[in-house]
Amino acid sequence: MMKQTIYAVFLNVIIAITVVADDTSFFVLQNRLKKINNFYVHFIQKVVNSDNNVVLEYHGELWIKRPNLFNWHMISPEENFLISDGKTLWFYIPSIKQVTAYRLQNFSDNIFFMLFSSNNVYEWNEYTVSQKGDFFHLIPISNNFTLKECRIKITDQGIIEKFSIFEEKGQRVDYCLLDQNNNDIDISKFYFAPSKDIELDDQRK
Repeated sequence: MMKQTIYAVFLNVIIAITVVADDTSFFVLQNRLKKINNFYVHFIQKVVNSDNNVVLEYHGELWIKRPNLFNWHMISPEENFLISDGKTLWFYIPSIKQVTAYRLQNFSDNIFFMLFSSNNVYEWNEYTVSQKGDFFHLIPISNNFTLKECRIKITDQGIIEKFSIFEEKGQRVDYCLLDQNNNDIDISKFYFAPSKDIELDDQRK
């Protein structure tokens, strides 16, 4: 049950963001994101209910390397990892020594970090984008999404300071990103090889 709960949180709050490519604001956002080829931050993630109360709070760190490589390390309240090597998505919980492997391509429309790690502009086709200063608002065109809006604050130097994901029922998830570092990241950070004492649930078949 704990595994299912944590996994559900990941799928609900790290949602792929796509935007309409003929919007001027989109090109501004793209140009700022292109300044990020390697990306490391500490983050604070807060789940806020419709009454504006924080119901969950997480702390962790994130590494990203274009294209399609990322390592999401949740440190507290329970340690877990979401790692992409470009082909496989690994979800690992150290406390129970269990990892689930998925084909990354099956999650390309469901993982928020693909916004930062993907180079494929044609994936950005289901949301409109508007800009106000360093804030970019992304609104879905279709009504078939639980996501209502996403707001990203990114400077013209390519520094992502925060972003928020708003859901239809009034809940939102806020991310505060701290100490962004764009130095090169060793490729080994994005690979995962389960040892013999780790139970593997392979969903790639």
